[in-house]
Amino acid sequence: MTIIQKNSYFTALFTLILVFSIFSVITHNNEKTQMSHVQIEKGDTLWTLAEAFSGDTPHQQWIDEIMKENGLTTAKIVAGQSLKIPSDQLKYTPDETIKLAGDAE
Repeated sequence: MTIIQKNSYFTALFTLILVFSIFSVITHNNEKTQMSHVQIEKGDTLWTLAEAFSGDTPHQQWIDEIMKENGLTTAKIVAGQSLKIPSDQLKYTPDETIKLAGDAE
């Protein structure tokens, strides 16, 4: 007990760091991913959407996550349907305006 009383500043600092660390862990895990809606067009499949939006995530893993997020029980999607995908994955959308040297016109 006398050690704690003699080192009260150290004890208070340690307690403050511990509380802050626990708070940081709890709030970091509760962050929700921002979602965007993608309108399904004729000919779209979850696989073609995965090719466009999954980035480094394996296609099947991305499809499973999207199905879970949208409450889908099958991989069937129809034109006009709207699916939620994480907003940060929109950066993987291919830019159709860029033409490369090997592209045929």
